[in-house]
Amino acid sequence: MYDKITKETMVRVYFGCNIEDIADTVVLTPIWGLEGFTDKADDILTEFAGWYKGVTLSFNNKRITIIGSGIGAPMTGDCALALNYTDCENVIFSGSAGAINQCYRIGDIVVAAEAVIGEGFSRYHRGDITKDCFGELVSGDKETARRIIGITNKNIIKHGIKCHEGRIFSTDSILGERKDTFEYMQMKGCDAVEMEASAIFTVCAETKKKAVALVLISDLPLKYRNLFEGISDSDIKRYNGIKHDLPEILLKAAIGFK
Repeated sequence: MYDKITKETMVRVYFGCNIEDIADTVVLTPIWGLEGFTDKADDILTEFAGWYKGVTLSFNNKRITIIGSGIGAPMTGDCALALNYTDCENVIFSGSAGAINQCYRIGDIVVAAEAVIGEGFSRYHRGDITKDCFGELVSGDKETARRIIGITNKNIIKHGIKCHEGRIFSTDSILGERKDTFEYMQMKGCDAVEMEASAIFTVCAETKKKAVALVLISDLPLKYRNLFEGISDSDIKRYNGIKHDLPEILLKAAIGFK
């Protein structure tokens, strides 16, 4: 339906900029503010706003674009899909997640190149819309994920947290997180649950882009320290400490793409 619309038009509407304003490496985030990244930049190259808002900056002599992708698989997935109209080659997604792996702590980081589809967006982009892909595993770039784990570990020592290699489950419903759904996620070998990563990996597999997810553990739902209650002041302090430094950690991680 949109085949006749030019790339230039798509980029102008979606992002409010020109194709060349988007770097080859893009950080997509539904929740981290752009100002945290611009504060760490060597230079601000382009600020833009269309359906999505973002900035392209220089960090350690590398151009990196940061885009606020919106919460949930439909918003973030379409944002990633719109990058196919640009020269973007690499995508790093970053949000927050609840821990399924009971060894994880609030404030820990999970770097993932695997996600289990628990959202509806991916069905539109897996090649056969008549096929239900719920529960299928979709992958990003595992080599880059391991490289980013190494980079991240060097930058989180002062926080006393861990960076894990893990598998993510992407859900469409926070209140759908029940005993039976957590048992299903565990059966699928998942370490954390959030709402967007599988959509990112689905789109990037379709559009031939390297992709990884770097997410911050915000809660421990299986230990009754969830988004609504049970999180201690020390948990909040640890989370906020790493959250403050996360933009710089992400910028350094983005350099891990080759």
